[in-house]
Amino acid sequence: MEEGRFLSENQPLVYSQMKKNVEHGRLAHAYLFEGDNGTGKHELSIWLAKQLFCEQLHEHEPCNQCINCLRIEMNEHPNVQMIAPDGQTIKVDQIRKLQAEFSKSGFEQRQQVFIVQQAEKMNASAANSLLKFLEEPAGSFLAILETDALGRILRTIQSRCQIIHFSPLPKEKLCEKLQSTGISKQTAELLSSLTNSYDKAVEISQDEWFNGAKDIVSKWFDYLRKK
Repeated sequence: MEEGRFLSENQPLVYSQMKKNVEHGRLAHAYLFEGDNGTGKHELSIWLAKQLFCEQLHEHEPCNQCINCLRIEMNEHPNVQMIAPDGQTIKVDQIRKLQAEFSKSGFEQRQQVFIVQQAEKMNASAANSLLKFLEEPAGSFLAILETDALGRILRTIQSRCQIIHFSPLPKEKLCEKLQSTGISKQTAELLSSLTNSYDKAVEISQDEWFNGAKDIVSKWFDYLRKK
């Protein structure tokens, strides 16, 4: 997967800034990526992990072919841990398991990366456990939290992360993404004119009222066109 190309097309400002941070060794130890689903948060997380472990960087871009890039792509790299909701929430046991992985021998000798997807779904115990982990790091690590609901992240966690805002997808890119899920071009164009949120567009497309109204309006248009 070419995360760099996706990011350069959809999040040029964020991508440019993060490239400079990597090139000049200015990465923070914790980031909070916030923005709508589908805007490139996870792509940037994977791109950063590859940046740290790629064996054949070319012009500051991961090769996507070496064993480390491939293992990260398949979520099999021992130094890159991924956490996602277990059911409806991220539970404290998942954070404790992460801490246990990081406390194994050899951790302090090598960079570690952990990525928390849908971080707003951490329950209170998990959030407090993660906060303690961020406050008392046991070695060299890069923490990345992804969320589309910044207000649901503890303020204390926010204060310990560098917050990166992801802009909504451009209208034409949103239209393309909607079509890639099987939505017709006509409906995708209509949805992208109603909202710039991918999740909201999908939600609207599945709404019975919307589909009924769309059909009625289409029939009226044909009726008026034919006089």
